[in-house]
Amino acid sequence: MKKSLLIVAALFAAFTLSAKEFAIDLSKAEVVLSDAADEASFSVADGVITVNINAKDGWHHLGVAFPLNNFTNVTNIAYEYKGDGAVALKPDGIVLYPYLVDNEDVRWYKEEYWPNMVNTDWQPETMLPNKSWDATSAFGGQTYVKFAVVAQPSAAYTGKFYLRNIKITADAGTGIDQISQEPKANSQKLIKDGQLVIIRNGVEYNAAGQLNGK
Repeated sequence: MKKSLLIVAALFAAFTLSAKEFAIDLSKAEVVLSDAADEASFSVADGVITVNINAKDGWHHLGVAFPLNNFTNVTNIAYEYKGDGAVALKPDGIVLYPYLVDNEDVRWYKEEYWPNMVNTDWQPETMLPNKSWDATSAFGGQTYVKFAVVAQPSAAYTGKFYLRNIKITADAGTGIDQISQEPKANSQKLIKDGQLVIIRNGVEYNAAGQLNGK
């Protein structure tokens, strides 16, 4: 009996914890500029992306964005960064803003979170957005198509920052969750005749996401 309960628990865990960690391909970066007069570029070598920025004035956003394959249920963002010291703008330095962009072009960031280019050693970071620049809705439930990191110098500035080991934990987007576009609240998991059964919108599916009995 105890062994059966462990098997059942493992089956439920496999479907509940469907999120996976995805490593971001740095070579697919694209430049992000909030002002057409500014300049930014990047290069990738040895697993590090070097982002060069040239802000013509203060409070402009400059950096890079990486395409995502319609991620959902993002639960963690991990990365490492370092700056160039931002000596010209000390003591405040230059804040970096990591954020997600959803498929409606809404940007999601973490409030009160300010990694800074004054750090010249690699800084390991984890974060999860909780607020939007563009909407009043809550984070979660959106489909995310980009992850970006931008610098926001308080004055004209030419310099660089570095990123590596960008990893995003998100729903894998495969299997049972692709059966229907209805909210997950309409699905139920249970054990029937010793097998895991998923009931979604009144239809039974087996553990492989197939119609039960197929």
